[in-house]
Amino acid sequence: LTVRYVYTLTANGCTNPTTYNVDVEVNPMPTLTSSLTPPAICSGSVFSYIPTSGTAGTSFGWTRAIVAGITPVGPTSGTGNPNETLTNTTVSPLTVRYVFTLTANGCTNPSTYNVDVVVNPMPTLTSSLTPPAICSGSVFSYTPTSGTSGTSFGWTRAAVAGITPAGP
Repeated sequence: LTVRYVYTLTANGCTNPTTYNVDVEVNPMPTLTSSLTPPAICSGSVFSYIPTSGTAGTSFGWTRAIVAGITPVGPTSGTGNPNETLTNTTVSPLTVRYVFTLTANGCTNPSTYNVDVVVNPMPTLTSSLTPPAICSGSVFSYTPTSGTSGTSFGWTRAAVAGITPAGP
């Protein structure tokens, strides 16, 4: 937007009948309009986030601090879409924070924007992969476990010659 200041000059009791217009352009401060809480991703997935602003020509700089249990370790930084493959090496969901700084028309917004994405761990089987042998005709009972809470366990068994039920 343009703001006009109209100056009237007076000196020694004389007022100049001519006024002077001083026009100043006021550029808007860019703001982030995309979600600050994008959907969670699974470990090993690419975090793709397209930052948006209502101010044309906005550039989006971002930084990411070190998050224990997330690789790449960081800190990392860039512009636009982070497009980082984030791996959660723990058994619990972790939140990764990207701090965005917006600039447009020579104006850098002094306020930063925190974009938080949850990186869910890949569940892994923590129970033994080699349970004790059983005798023919006995029930095979196996309780699968995982360090990741809420894990559900599905299984299949191939047909094995000489074993009944035949399967799969």
